[in-house]
Amino acid sequence: MSQNPLIRKTFRSSFETVKVLESPESGKNYSLASVIRNRYHQSFVRKTLRNRFEIIKQLGSGGSGDTYLAIDLDLPGRPHCVVKHFHPKDSNPAVGAIAKKLFVREAEVLYQLGNDHEQIPRLFAHFDEGGDFYLVQEYIDGHSLTQEIIPGQRLRENAVLILLKDILEVLVFVHEHNIIHRDIKPQNLMRRHSDGKIVLIDFGSIKKIGALGAGLTVVVGTPGYMPSEQAKGKPKLSSDIYAVGMIGIQALTGLVPSQLQEDPETGEVIWRHHAQVSDAFADILDRMTCDRHSQRYQSAAEALEAINSCLLGLESSPSGGQKQNIIDSYFLAYRNFILLLGIGLGASTSLIVIILIYTFLNASTLLPQQPTQLKNIIQKFIHQSQLTNLNNLNSNTELKKSNCSIANSTEEIKFNCLTNN
Repeated sequence: MSQNPLIRKTFRSSFETVKVLESPESGKNYSLASVIRNRYHQSFVRKTLRNRFEIIKQLGSGGSGDTYLAIDLDLPGRPHCVVKHFHPKDSNPAVGAIAKKLFVREAEVLYQLGNDHEQIPRLFAHFDEGGDFYLVQEYIDGHSLTQEIIPGQRLRENAVLILLKDILEVLVFVHEHNIIHRDIKPQNLMRRHSDGKIVLIDFGSIKKIGALGAGLTVVVGTPGYMPSEQAKGKPKLSSDIYAVGMIGIQALTGLVPSQLQEDPETGEVIWRHHAQVSDAFADILDRMTCDRHSQRYQSAAEALEAINSCLLGLESSPSGGQKQNIIDSYFLAYRNFILLLGIGLGASTSLIVIILIYTFLNASTLLPQQPTQLKNIIQKFIHQSQLTNLNNLNSNTELKKSNCSIANSTEEIKFNCLTNN
């Protein structure tokens, strides 16, 4: 009997999963659940709920159900929306009752918060159809922080500070209404394309429903971002602070929470040697991720105040000012270069003027006392000119005398000729 395959059938909410298990000797495990689930999702696409919401495609799947992208046929332009389909994958009636309770709670939270804060999705509808629960909410056109916080890549300290500031500003509003999100992680933080703001999604989603002893305990959260008290089913406001702190550590180190070690004595996360971070910011993150919830910041407002103080400290320091804005640093360097260039040109021009003035004054002082070479040349030129003029005068005088002698001779010849005739 032990060598024969054991076929176990488990009926899940609205579809059947068949799991085929072979004997331990074969070491093989075949499951038809994924095949049947895919067929189920394909049949769900293009389905219209309440004659209004037409399913387009699946966005995700979790322990309590699936998420789909849909269009609203009743509104002009047929805008997109998100449909959350709750169908717990546990046939226990008690689990179904808990799932419905959490479904109603999420709808209440979205209705309460979404209409009063632009960074929380608005609730459009929630209803029960065919024994399953549906929640329709605003579609956020953007990308999750998984595209910004990438494993193996470290973000700069200033960028992480600004990111945590943006997250905490939304969480302050949530905590002011005494609501614990319980599942803050990069996948549930969207960067909206239209304005670049952070939008917090997935309120009250059930990640795991497990049975402990005779009772049922609902555990909501994601390992790595979930502190110990939340794992025990007793979340606090500071449990959300722990998750935000882990996101900051992940962004600084480039490591997912499962890759980080813990101190065996204190239970604290060991991460500082993996990051380049100031002591001030590292101390804030350590407090946010304390193992004991009483030692953490007790609300998002308290944590936000610490982050803002750290940001102001970095901006007031010279190096922090340069990190805050790269453009400002280039502008400062350019301005300093122009200033130094102007000083250099001014000094060079002044030096040249001083040299010229000094040379002129020195030359004018020496000229009456000692004849310069130029003066000697001028005097020689004048003397030679005078000698040339005298020679020319003498030559002219002798030429005139010669002309007179010739004239006298000519007259004598003419006279003799006339006498002989």
